[in-house]
Order: sequence, then structure tokens, then C-alpha cells
Amino acid sequence: MALIDRIKFEGSPNEIVWKYPSDEISTAGQLVVDESQEAIFFKEGKALDTFGPGTHTLKTGNIPILEALVNLPFGGKTPFTAEVYYVNKAIFAMKWGTNTPIPLEDPKYKIVLNIRAFGDYKFRIKDARSFLLNVVKGGNRTTNESIDEFLKPNIVRGIGDFISEVILNNNTSVVEINKFRDESSTAGKVKLAPEFEKYGIDLTEFNVSSVNFDQNDPNYQRIQKIITDKFEIDMLGDKYQQKKMFDIGQAAAENEGQGGGAMGAGMGMGMGMNMGQMMGNMMNQGGGQSGAAPAANDPAARIAKLKGLLDQGLINAEEFEAKKKEILSSL
Repeated sequence: MALIDRIKFEGSPNEIVWKYPSDEISTAGQLVVDESQEAIFFKEGKALDTFGPGTHTLKTGNIPILEALVNLPFGGKTPFTAEVYYVNKAIFAMKWGTNTPIPLEDPKYKIVLNIRAFGDYKFRIKDARSFLLNVVKGGNRTTNESIDEFLKPNIVRGIGDFISEVILNNNTSVVEINKFRDESSTAGKVKLAPEFEKYGIDLTEFNVSSVNFDQNDPNYQRIQKIITDKFEIDMLGDKYQQKKMFDIGQAAAENEGQGGGAMGAGMGMGMGMNMGQMMGNMMNQGGGQSGAAPAANDPAARIAKLKGLLDQGLINAEEFEAKKKEILSSL
């Protein structure tokens, strides 16, 4: 193979690292390094002399580490073998995401949820020598895809830690983490930057775009029910107990084992109406309303009337639920 007198970058400008295809080099040849690049000579798995942007003549004087290793003689064109790696030190943007769900305990409700997270990150090579030794490892990873595959597990391993930190700092639940994407992004960068630095990489930006949950996960549904119940308590105040008693009556109406069919429905609806009326009377004691029938606009009475329409087949279940929500939201 002919000796190479001029070595220059011939890869894509978007490549993070590119290996020169030949290792037959001669002294007195030239090495061309573009802006935002660094070239490093390798020999027997060792990172040797490093060159920044510019055109460099490969004299024995400016390749001292390589010269000492191969014992190059002075003067003339002397052949030697060495690998040349070009490292692009521009900023690169990549996306990240979890391939499998990550279990995370909700500190507020003490329930374990499986989460998936997605986002993007930007980095640049800060220490080309460390990057080649720790990531490229003798030419095993020279494509952007292979480098990205090496870096992503470091992100995934840290997700649970920094998301938990954000949740605790904001005294919130896992299901509300998307309200704190900025805090999650900042915490993620703080957590992951030292890990990237071990490989000679500067993590310049890290973003969490979304955290997703399996809507059919029973644990997720448990938390949603807890949140819904709390919302109703906060909205209804004292009337919450009245609503719960009506719900009990409604459940009894739907239980055909209690007297069967229409009789059970009638008993259940009556129970719900009576309980609602009892609660209304209790809250109105001293106001001259004790023992009176519920007002026409009383929520419990209106819902009970809707339930009667449902039982008679005059409205369907969807219409019942929609109207019920409308009545409760007006409180």
C-alpha cells in the first residue's frame, strides 16, 4: 500500500467521529484539521499525539509521543503505521426515551407507577482523548447511532432519581410531574452532566418533553380516583356527605339482588332521596325547614329524578352521567 502524504477529513460534517481509512503514513506528510475538529493519532490502542485546526507537517519533532513509541529515525520520509481519528467538537442534538417502563413510587400516595419519559439533549466533545478511549474504544463505535446508543442508558439510569427529586421538592404526585418539566429538565442536567464528563463530553442542554403513564394501569386509576374524590370534597364541602349518601342509594338501586328488578330500583332510589333529604334537613336545622321535602333545585332530588328517568328507559346511561356531572359542577 502506498504511503499517505496528505491526511484530511473526508467524512460527513455531521459525524461526531471519523477514522481515516488508512494507517500507512509517512513523516514529512501533512495532516489537515478543519475548524471545530481535533485529530488524534492512535497506536496499539493508545491515544498519542493530538492536533487542533490547521495544516500540520508530520515531522518527528511534533509527534513526540508517537516517535518515542515507534523509535522513528530523524530526517527523510519515514513510513510508520498509526490510526488517525478526527473528532468533531461542534454541538450535536439527540433525542432520548425509555424503551421499557420505569417503576417509580409515588411519595404522596405510596403507590408504584410505571412511567415512560421522553426528551432531547445536546452535547459537545470537550476532551477528545477521553472520548475516544472511553466511548469509541478502538474503533468499535464510530457512527453517531452507535455513540447515541452508548449514551442513552446513562440517561435512562438517572431518570428515576431526578424525577423523584423534583416530586419531593414540589410536594406533588408522580401523575402531576408534567407540570414541572422545566424543573425536571434542570434536575436532569445537574444529575447527568458529571456522568457525561467522565467520557470527555460536555452536556450543554437536557430537556424532558413528557412523562407518560399507562391509563389502564390499576395503580394509575387508583390515584386518579383519590384525586377525583378530593376534588369533590373541596368543591362540595358539607354537601359531599349528602352526595355520598345519594350514591349509596343509587348503588342499592342498581343491585337487583335487593328485592329484584324494578322493586330494588325503587327502594334504592327512595333510599337515596330519603338520605339526601335527611342531610338537607340536618344542615337546615333551626331554619324552619326541618322535615320539609327537598327543594326543586336540590341537587340530590334532581339526580334522583334523573335516576328514575334512567330506570324507566327514558334516558340512557351517558345522558344520566353527563347531566349528573352538570348538576354537581354547578354547586
